[in-house]
Amino acid sequence: MTPRAGLLPLFLLLAVLISAVATAEEITIPLDAKGLPLWEIRQWNDFPVRLELRDHAALDRLLAAVPIASFEREQIRPVYTSPKSFHLVLETRVTEDEAARLAAAGHDFERLPDLERQGREAVEARWAAEAAAGKAFTPAKQWTTYPTFAQIGAQLAQLEDDYEGLCRAFTWGQSVQGRDLHGIVISQDVNNSSAEPEVRLSSSIHGDETVGIVLTLNLAQYLLENYDQPGFEAVTDLVNSTEITIMPLHNPDGYVAGTRSNANGVDLNRNFTEPAGTHPVVETENVHFSNLGLGNNYVISLNYHGGALVANYLWDYTYTLAPDDAACIQLALAYSTTNLPMYNGSFPQGITNGADWYVALGTLQDWSYEMTGCIDITLEVSNFKWPSESTLDGFWDDNRQSMLNYIAAANYGIQGVVTGSDTGLPLDATVTVVGNAKSVKTDPAHGDYYKMLDSGNYDLNFSADGYISQTITGVTSIWGSTTVQDV
Repeated sequence: MTPRAGLLPLFLLLAVLISAVATAEEITIPLDAKGLPLWEIRQWNDFPVRLELRDHAALDRLLAAVPIASFEREQIRPVYTSPKSFHLVLETRVTEDEAARLAAAGHDFERLPDLERQGREAVEARWAAEAAAGKAFTPAKQWTTYPTFAQIGAQLAQLEDDYEGLCRAFTWGQSVQGRDLHGIVISQDVNNSSAEPEVRLSSSIHGDETVGIVLTLNLAQYLLENYDQPGFEAVTDLVNSTEITIMPLHNPDGYVAGTRSNANGVDLNRNFTEPAGTHPVVETENVHFSNLGLGNNYVISLNYHGGALVANYLWDYTYTLAPDDAACIQLALAYSTTNLPMYNGSFPQGITNGADWYVALGTLQDWSYEMTGCIDITLEVSNFKWPSESTLDGFWDDNRQSMLNYIAAANYGIQGVVTGSDTGLPLDATVTVVGNAKSVKTDPAHGDYYKMLDSGNYDLNFSADGYISQTITGVTSIWGSTTVQDV
């Protein structure tokens, strides 16, 4: 029977869908050295929509009436009509059932082009084509495509070979499914510790927020290849004065599957225990991350996300301001100011307090600050997850200087070395700014401490077991510079 002309497009669409399914089933996805797939073909059962809401109370009422399974804080953006007046735009993903319930509840929404799906499916297709062609891994001077999980480890290992003595590749644990968690440390003399601030840059605790993977890989390459080169004195100074730890992929199982959560279906950025104490179960990836954080003396850190353009600072879990709120704001601005799309985006100056945006419990940045004293910033660097690979050059251009500025800020504030007056040896000491509830600890191996502070005059108390405490008054800090106060 010949179909009527009006039905022909339907028959053609059905044929295309059948062909796509058959093609997906015929793809042989290569395995890594552990026998794990390098990627999975993501299944899609939802689509993006846009809603406008008066305020957070209206958002809360909507979510109470129609719970949206994929709702995330990153999907909320303020739209300012005056410096103090704004409404909210929510761009989220919904299933057909959720869309029907939104409509039934009287919520108007606009269905959007599915750029996230387009980006992920394009990457899956490229990975499959390269695997079918037997394309070998080639280290990149600058990543302009999304790497497979295996290529991340291979790239860092190659950097260690190429820049011996300046960097050290390492693994900091394994994921739920057994994939290695890769990292690299960069320093002037990486095999020997010294009295210098430690900085940590990590990415993709959500497996479907991917731009930060490319940014961190490119940063490692940029720092190493330009070290001690004419015209790159700022890079040389950073590497000489800072120990830089880069961890491109916190959630490899989620990245492989193209999902936000890890292999257990858990949002890893809602799974840290402190300070709200609402998450007693800590996932494998976060256990390893916590061990690394507790075993080092990181001064500042950041973790890359996607879904908005903003530098999000402490706290996430409470509206109470963090003890170092002023320094947190300055640190967020150190990143956003030279990232023009971020600075000129939806959020004033490209920054926001986390709770003011939307309260979230169990986040990495809250745990990092509460448990280790490290000021951590959440960097949302792309409005879309899985943006097209053609845009990755632009993201690198937008973020490169901001990354360098951020690392440099580890040396802002007051720092010094605490030694025993009787022995002259480094001490395991506590440094407290009078009136600031968040103390910092020295690195016992060298006695060095780092307290990031906004401009002002401060009184500092130094204490150590077996010694008389000492308070030094009127120590001046100027944001953008270093004040040295040895004790």
